[in-house]
Amino acid sequence: MIFKYDVLSKVMQEDKTIEINKDSCIKKIAGLNGVEYDVRSSNRHDYFVFLPLNDDEGLVISTDNHTELGFELLRTPKKEFFLSINTNINLVDYYDGPGTQTDFPDVLEQEELDQNYNHCYGASDQALKETKLYQQVDNCVSKYLRVDAKLEEKLNLVIMRLAFLAHSQRQHAVA
Repeated sequence: MIFKYDVLSKVMQEDKTIEINKDSCIKKIAGLNGVEYDVRSSNRHDYFVFLPLNDDEGLVISTDNHTELGFELLRTPKKEFFLSINTNINLVDYYDGPGTQTDFPDVLEQEELDQNYNHCYGASDQALKETKLYQQVDNCVSKYLRVDAKLEEKLNLVIMRLAFLAHSQRQHAVA
């Protein structure tokens, strides 16, 4: 099944869930402009957050709670982006068209997430910006990406929020 950006944007705007099959769905990520592909039986979550750059182009920040591969940032035309879901094995992939991809495999380590989870998960933007973790993410993002300060701040916050969301859902699977 193919889900283009226009369909995904409706999921985000209208906060509607698309049931793929009895075990999986695409739903809005609470508090972020993004979607989550959720496979219930295996507690597997894939996250895609969208930051618009202009009417035609955007950044997609993606990660998951099961591979520990870190984050991918994609700069891509919105009309080119889509999720492809293999409903037989509940596997998601994406196509981002022509654009730029930057990988951040170790911007936040598991140990740091463990140590800072209680303080940072659900914290305000301002509280997050005052942490050492924010500075760490900011150093990484500013080193590898050339974006304006406002967009850089948004990226930093999205990366932190997704990291703690994935950590939360990973911990839930273990408990």
